[in-house]
Amino acid sequence: MSITKLQRHKKRQLGQFLTPTPLAMGIVNGLSLKKEHRVLEPSMGDGSFVIPLIERFLGFYNGSIENRLNEVLNKNIWGVELDAELYKKCLNNIKKHWNYLPKSHNLMNGDFFKHQFFRDVYRISFDVIVGNPPFGGSFDPIIEDELDNIYGVRNGKKIKKETYAFFIVKSTDLLKKDGTLVFICSDTFLTINTMRGLRAYLMENGDISIERLNGFSEETTHPMVTLRYVHKHTPGVIEIDKQILPYGSVIKTDNLSFGLKPEFEKYFVGQLMGDFFVATSGMTTGKNEYFVREIQDDFIEEPYMFSFSDEPILYKEELKKARLGRLSARVVEELMQQEAGGETRRVVRVEKAASPKKIRLPDARYRYYNKAVNSIIYSPPKNVIFWENDGEAVLTYKKNGNWYLRGVGGQPYFMREGITWQLIASRMHMRYLPAGYILDSGAPCAFPRENTQKDEIFFALGWALTCQCNKILKEVINHTKNIQGKDFERLPYPFWVTPFNKELIISLVKSMYALAKRGHTYTYESPELMRIESLFSFSDTYNHLQNPFIQERNPVCLF
Repeated sequence: MSITKLQRHKKRQLGQFLTPTPLAMGIVNGLSLKKEHRVLEPSMGDGSFVIPLIERFLGFYNGSIENRLNEVLNKNIWGVELDAELYKKCLNNIKKHWNYLPKSHNLMNGDFFKHQFFRDVYRISFDVIVGNPPFGGSFDPIIEDELDNIYGVRNGKKIKKETYAFFIVKSTDLLKKDGTLVFICSDTFLTINTMRGLRAYLMENGDISIERLNGFSEETTHPMVTLRYVHKHTPGVIEIDKQILPYGSVIKTDNLSFGLKPEFEKYFVGQLMGDFFVATSGMTTGKNEYFVREIQDDFIEEPYMFSFSDEPILYKEELKKARLGRLSARVVEELMQQEAGGETRRVVRVEKAASPKKIRLPDARYRYYNKAVNSIIYSPPKNVIFWENDGEAVLTYKKNGNWYLRGVGGQPYFMREGITWQLIASRMHMRYLPAGYILDSGAPCAFPRENTQKDEIFFALGWALTCQCNKILKEVINHTKNIQGKDFERLPYPFWVTPFNKELIISLVKSMYALAKRGHTYTYESPELMRIESLFSFSDTYNHLQNPFIQERNPVCLF
């Protein structure tokens, strides 16, 4: 592996995106600092924040530069850096800047999550914590589960096991009352549901101010924000890009979105799509090459043969497949007993045939496989999956694979009629999903709940194709390119559409589907979609309480 690739791999593992000096200086210069303040930089890198912090604190002391640096680095500034190379670079940068580095200081090379901040027997708390915590990095696998137990829940709500989220939570634990945290972090913090718990925790405990950064550095094109938080232990003010976002508005959204704007509030007073549909992802096969075939003119080519046998259960082999290479004591005991008793498990063998076999569809051994496409309204099947005996070969392969393969996503909804879209896309490319498909993880689906009428499928399909629906999705529900099943469930149900217009929409979408099955292609510029867009327009003149399908949605208080 080249040096460049090794460096790139290391940066991904550690989640390193070093802060440009002008940006760090601007943030530090905006801090209200006093001589008695203690400041922590928990991921100090090469010193982008530490050096301007030293500059600020030096002004509070008199005497030689050596004496003043001794005071600052022993009384005012603490820092931690995991990467030994960056740690040395930080110390060298300090020495280069002032031609001196105290022998004693509070700058440490180590893991922030392993470090306990004590002076003598007293735990240190901080007036300010500032920095740019790792984004998307890996935790030490030895303590990963322990960290999840410590930082993974606040006030009964899950905090996503993401490096910057846990950095924020631990840092708030170290802040004094009315202390300030200023972090540069990923803008995923704003809307995605996996960060709901973190948003709830900060809302509950202080003032939040978030500003989007217009570009961060050449190291990443990922959008970043500056988070400013004052730790009050009581609910505070939420400010997004200098606009106040009322607490009462945030809790109207199921994901506690910081992306809500006044223009969208009116949509979140009725039921949600999740009241009518259940959404799900699909499964991963573990190796599509073995099981998934592309359809070509009603034929597929099958290059493999499948057979089954029994193999002994071996503890060491199971340990290799386990998460983090660890198994619970109960599972270890069970496996050891099975191994000692000579127990076996069924495995599938996949072997290349001498020559591929051409098979005409339909064939009872294969089922249509719902892989993602960017078509809208309808797309003819493009793939099948080997599914003989209800998918015995696929499911056996998964069951004997690594721990992350053993679940079968969406299995209760296999073969059902619904709607589907691409997981990774700039908007929902929604299309009708006929009955008879096995579901793939790259194409989430939504299916009518037990008491939902079938025509709601076509109503939902029309709504999901409108610009307004996608604007709400991308600004309020999830602004990233991953459109999860639960994101669809959190969309507002169009309670404002009159019964008459609803029937028109359903009729129009059904006719579009019928034409698409016969080969007609639709785009977002098609006049039919323009018509659907207008029928979904929000109307304040139609009182949603008169709508027989809708009742007022009462937001549940966050606390």
